[in-house]
Amino acid sequence: MILEYFNPVEKNVLDFTNKLSSTNFGNKIGINGRDGFDGFEKTDIVVFSINDYRDDQSVKKSFNADKDFRKKLYGLHYGNWKFKLYDLGNLISGDRVSDTKFAIEKIIEHCNNNEVFVITVGGTQELTSTCYNSLKRCLNKINLVTINNRVDFVKNGNVEESYLSKIIMDEDNKLNQYSNIGFQKHLTSTDEIELIDKMKFEALSLGKVKSNLVEAEPILRDANIVSFNIMSIKSGDINNAHQYPNGLTAHEFCSLAMYSGLSSKTKVVSFFENWDFKIINSLLAESVWYTVDGFNSRFDENPHDSSEDFITYFIDVDNYKFKFFKSLITGRWWVEFLNDELINVEKDMISCISNDYYNCKNNIISERILTRLKNKITWI
Repeated sequence: MILEYFNPVEKNVLDFTNKLSSTNFGNKIGINGRDGFDGFEKTDIVVFSINDYRDDQSVKKSFNADKDFRKKLYGLHYGNWKFKLYDLGNLISGDRVSDTKFAIEKIIEHCNNNEVFVITVGGTQELTSTCYNSLKRCLNKINLVTINNRVDFVKNGNVEESYLSKIIMDEDNKLNQYSNIGFQKHLTSTDEIELIDKMKFEALSLGKVKSNLVEAEPILRDANIVSFNIMSIKSGDINNAHQYPNGLTAHEFCSLAMYSGLSSKTKVVSFFENWDFKIINSLLAESVWYTVDGFNSRFDENPHDSSEDFITYFIDVDNYKFKFFKSLITGRWWVEFLNDELINVEKDMISCISNDYYNCKNNIISERILTRLKNKITWI
């Protein structure tokens, strides 16, 4: 039984929900400790908290979700949502970190097999590799996105210790695409930036996010796992809780959370590296809310499945042939590379935005499209 992995939500939090109105989050969802669990076949989203930071000895953090976070989340007003959400409670930390990871893998795998969307809060970002390992059993190709102020190819000066390196060097590697959103160049070594280009990964710097947040949407649209790091938020927006003055605003962080929930491909959204700090708990509660709100607005569409719902545009740029698709329903864009003789792998759609189309009209191939083409053409 899945609830065996969890401690129920504490009584003081359940008592708090009795003081809330019927429209508040805490009185609209199922809660472990108050409500029975009807099983995954009757559940659309599960949320659970993690308080295990042993995987990173360089940090000393603790997160008791029942202390403040859940009260902040439960106190928010529930949206006009028709799905069923269940709070599984607090994950029981194992005797060893490996035991905790085993439990997370089993939970996420079981949820994915039952088409249940997972939101986790707490723990170190090292647990991203645990989320990846769980989906390896379910998916043939995995797209991973991290939202962080740096690219974590190195940990404690050792490449082999970082969670990203473990994923990349995995013998049974199913990583199709890795993308980072929000990295800061002064916090990222030139070696790491060069590795991003060498591995044909995608990285959207903080400056690019600031100039146009919509640039991040296509990246998140294709994601299977989205891993948020609290350190990506500028310190001034969270009462100087950490030492980094530059970063995403609270609004941008919540917007990226909404994009993550909106993607019909996303299976897991995790918020890592947080600790018991009131303003952080408030922001996390709102981030979870916007993730759920994004989920509510999901619309699964594919230009190849319903051509009548799309406008198509054909553009040639320097002998490259592109076919752009614009959805008449959502306004979203995709692009397909048509030079069959140059493609060395299976052809697929690239999520994009209108700017990518207009750039191509002006004989400019955007960085987003070039990065994806590097994975398809051997000599580009």
